[in-house]
Amino acid sequence: MNNIITIRFSALLILLVAALVTACKKGDNNALTPDLGTRVAGKYTYSELKTGGKTYPASDTNLKGTITLTRQTPTTVAIQLAIVHKATNEAFADDAAEDVDVVEAASGTIELHYNGDTIAKINGSKISIEGEDDAGTVFTLFATK
Repeated sequence: MNNIITIRFSALLILLVAALVTACKKGDNNALTPDLGTRVAGKYTYSELKTGGKTYPASDTNLKGTITLTRQTPTTVAIQLAIVHKATNEAFADDAAEDVDVVEAASGTIELHYNGDTIAKINGSKISIEGEDDAGTVFTLFATK
């Protein structure tokens, strides 16, 4: 009688272990992480302007607008700048490009490369684009997603 109880207990234990082992999924956790193109895609609203060593919030400038990134492939996006003067709606930075490479930099930032040049950097939810106005003044536009 003791033998029958031991055999039943052993069989039950084997079934329980088998059920636990087969219940564990071996999934690819990378499938949950979106590709770079998807991660950076979206509409970024102009938030700051840096020029002459000073940074100005959007409310203290005469600019408004957006920067839109649209995913094309896992590693490329299209970019559309639509930054205008508040008072006149005249274009300040109105440009577009397709097949912009999205590259993860060693520093943890994401860079946008076009024709071999870095045209923008994304750090978290903030994109920055450096430029130069007609007078030769260097500036950096910031926009937040």
